[in-house]
Amino acid sequence: MHVALIAAPNRFEETLGELPANISFTTRLAPSTQLALFFIRSLGDLTATLDMIFTGLPKTAHVWLIYPKRSGKYKVDFNENNVREAALKTNLVDYKVCSVDSDWSGLKFAHRKS
Repeated sequence: MHVALIAAPNRFEETLGELPANISFTTRLAPSTQLALFFIRSLGDLTATLDMIFTGLPKTAHVWLIYPKRSGKYKVDFNENNVREAALKTNLVDYKVCSVDSDWSGLKFAHRKS
């Protein structure tokens, strides 16, 4: 499985623990990307990320938009509702939410089926 890990915090991969041998990480989208994890730190990051997803994420791939929790160490000017609202406008649909760790939360999206 090809996973794009975009703008992840330092040493993030180490926090994932043991993964299946068939997982490979890259730092950009490619036609072979099956899953992308984008770390968003500002509304500007969100806009740029959605542009990148719209132009480069394969239609069959899934994407996690990961953003700082308000209770975490990062001070942000947006929240889960902003992420969801902006992504829905680009024809993505969310279907999972998770707490990544004490500082990050995520929403999982896929392209809306036609």
